[in-house]
Amino acid sequence: MTDQDNRIQQAAERLRQAEASATACDPVRDLLGTADDLRVAYAVQRANREHFINSGRRLIGRKIGTSSPGALKMFGITAPTYAMLYHDMVLNDGDTIPAGRLIQPRLEAEVAVVLERDLDMPNPTLVDAIRAVGYVVPAIEVVDSRIRNNDFKIVDLVADNVSGAFFVLGSVARKLEGLDLRRATGTLTSNGNVIGQGPGAAVWGNPINALAWLAAKQVKIGLPLREGDVVMTGTYCPMQPANPGDAVSVDIDGLGRCEVNFAA
Repeated sequence: MTDQDNRIQQAAERLRQAEASATACDPVRDLLGTADDLRVAYAVQRANREHFINSGRRLIGRKIGTSSPGALKMFGITAPTYAMLYHDMVLNDGDTIPAGRLIQPRLEAEVAVVLERDLDMPNPTLVDAIRAVGYVVPAIEVVDSRIRNNDFKIVDLVADNVSGAFFVLGSVARKLEGLDLRRATGTLTSNGNVIGQGPGAAVWGNPINALAWLAAKQVKIGLPLREGDVVMTGTYCPMQPANPGDAVSVDIDGLGRCEVNFAA
């Protein structure tokens, strides 16, 4: 094992311990010796994916991050990022997250896609992506950086599974027919107050474009999207903080609403 391999494993373990203990850790970029090398960041993410799967955690899909023009500019990158979704990250519509479970939670309004067929061609078109979609639901992503004080660069973010923590799926699923996700508005509400709002066009131009982009990336790394996979396609509006006692909802035009609560 090379010195870099050792550093990758140390970074992966640091992030696992932070997640398990709900205690923030130092950034991993110093340990890895880089703040912008995505190859190293994804190597850390892969190390933890292998560890989790070997420990019995089940991979059920992916999430797309940093897909908006603002996020791309902030991190100095030209394409979105991706991360893993595991079975124990799923919350039901209306669930309550126990107090003390998260470190510094934040909220995103999204559309989740469930595939009804494999999306495993190297360069899928928008048509290929549309044909692979079984149904879509409104969704809330609860992100939770394990990096102390949210002091992360792009390497920290990607290594940390793009801050993946929980995701909430709406209880009513719809087909794509008749839906225009690009022009639909997503509204994020906390305690009855609108705290974020934006169009689907903010998600890599269209959430289904984002799905096609992700599919190509997953084929490239040898982990293609399969029938039944869930994909969180990216946020419609800038993420917002969550606090104990908050009652949160997301509404997507034409698609519906989902909710999640945070215990006081």
